[in-house]
Amino acid sequence: MVIACPGCGRTTSTVFQELAQSIQAHLRSQMPLWRERHDGVENMTVAVMGCIVNGPGESKMANIGISLPGTGESPAAPVYIDGEKAMTLRGENIAAEFTRIVDEYVARKYVKREG
Repeated sequence: MVIACPGCGRTTSTVFQELAQSIQAHLRSQMPLWRERHDGVENMTVAVMGCIVNGPGESKMANIGISLPGTGESPAAPVYIDGEKAMTLRGENIAAEFTRIVDEYVARKYVKREG
């Protein structure tokens, strides 16, 4: 499940919407494969939030979450894993880096099925 805010005046760029759509598409394409390989992965929640108002709180409540910078905020995107701030992403490749982090999380967190 992807938790994402609907966007508002604080998210004037399209970066947030593009990242939310990209992550959701990645999860949709990978989930059938993950379900075959990993027990419990279908219960994973991923938060993709657009600013610091609700972003950190929602991200902490998800298994893995990212809070993108809103209008006027510093260009940094904190990532939360299992309720703890794990890192901050910056730069042009936030979407690709976050996708890689989600993939690594699934491989590490969910028990691999036999066979």
